[in-house]
Amino acid sequence: MQKKFHLLVFLGAFIFPFTLHSTDIYKSSDGQIRIHTSLNTHVIPGNPKLGNTVLIVSSPTNLKGINIVTPCEHHESVLYKKQTESGKILSVISLSFPTSCETTDIRVGDIESIFTDTIFSLPGKSFSKIENDFINTDDIELLSIMREQPTIISENIKTTFVEKLQYIQSLYKNLYISFRSDLAQSILHNRNNMKYISPVPGYNLPKSSSLIPGANRGYRKDTTDGVHHGWDILAPLGTPVQALFKGKIIRIKANWNWNEFNNLKKENLTKDDELRNLDIFRGNQVWLQTMDGNIIFYSHLSKISPDIVVGSSVEAGIYLGNIGISGVPDKNYKDIHLHFEVQKNPFQKDMKNPTDLEIMRWDYVGKSLNRGEVFAKMQEIFE
Repeated sequence: MQKKFHLLVFLGAFIFPFTLHSTDIYKSSDGQIRIHTSLNTHVIPGNPKLGNTVLIVSSPTNLKGINIVTPCEHHESVLYKKQTESGKILSVISLSFPTSCETTDIRVGDIESIFTDTIFSLPGKSFSKIENDFINTDDIELLSIMREQPTIISENIKTTFVEKLQYIQSLYKNLYISFRSDLAQSILHNRNNMKYISPVPGYNLPKSSSLIPGANRGYRKDTTDGVHHGWDILAPLGTPVQALFKGKIIRIKANWNWNEFNNLKKENLTKDDELRNLDIFRGNQVWLQTMDGNIIFYSHLSKISPDIVVGSSVEAGIYLGNIGISGVPDKNYKDIHLHFEVQKNPFQKDMKNPTDLEIMRWDYVGKSLNRGEVFAKMQEIFE
């Protein structure tokens, strides 16, 4: 029965590129057309198993065809039609999204019109958003998700219309449980005994206590907390930097200029003021969220790779940019280096999508540790 269902839903679909743009095609159906439900309550566009759904749509008998209208690439086919006691046509429609898409609002149309009052928001998220939520989830919760099991579905032949729809809905629920379990397992696997590589290929982490987290930066005490939050790897200007682990690009700050120093606040500083000032001193930046949930700040860059954008997934060793002196107040600065920080994810359940400032508020790895403890931590998290 399950195999028959998959053939029914996934075969025989066609692409419907709705290209009409005239405002004349938009009109109300006066409540005569309605999308009642989506049997898949977790649509993930582009996912081979959950990037599709089955819709139940009611319409009058005189409707000139029935189409699903969406800005996303999609395939659709009418699987079944029947006339109800009220005289309307009830249509069962297969709808699939072969590629990722952020917009999941859909409407019903016919060969002449798009009916504005039929808007329906498909339940679900993009894979990118779901993955982001999982990466910002701690190991204990991920382990619980990984252990979730699909429910056992009776294989008895479904005879009534409602029974068949309930069966399809149950299949979708089980697919989603398996999807979540597999994703949680994948992230936990990446976290297991993970070690960062050096962010500057061919260069080791610093051994000087002045170049590690916790080092004194008293000369910035009037604008910051006066403490070094990361590591400095000395290397020539223009030296490439790389992703130190598999992850996703979550912020790119480019085109830094000297006028940004005019935005430094120097009086009555709050903790957030200090963090915003530090953000100016970091200059051009790339923020990489690694699979352990932590976020790496690559700072002072002279160039950022044109191959990365916010949302890009990268593997360890992928080129991210080049060492520079952006954000450094001295134009003749000679101690060229990559400054990078590791922000430790606190895994707050109400913060699956933190803002830049919220991320800056996280503790940096090495905070409140003495010199020996910082070097021990380096041995623990780096190759």
